[in-house]
Amino acid sequence: MESLSESERKQITEVIDRARVPYHTRPSAEDVARLVDDLITCGQRLHERVATIAMSQRSPRAAGALADWEYFVTAGPLDPGDCANWNYARGLGRIVCSLEKAIREYQPSTAP
Repeated sequence: MESLSESERKQITEVIDRARVPYHTRPSAEDVARLVDDLITCGQRLHERVATIAMSQRSPRAAGALADWEYFVTAGPLDPGDCANWNYARGLGRIVCSLEKAIREYQPSTAP
């Protein structure tokens, strides 16, 4: 699996940081919707990369992030409303962060 480029890391960090602002400074509903779209776009690319790691070589972080991603993207926000969407975005941000860390930490096996 190819490592992340500097440009990709910068974009991922920016999106994650937008989801990590203090709870009382949550963005407008429109900004949260854009953030969710950006997190899903970014997360999907990371998910595809992490999913290429052989199951036998996946770290607990990688396995957990893949499972969490599948659940979150399938379930979506569990309640209607701004607060649920904001909590959903924050959850996606944590998962995107875990996917990015799983890629950074991945060390392919050198065994034949």
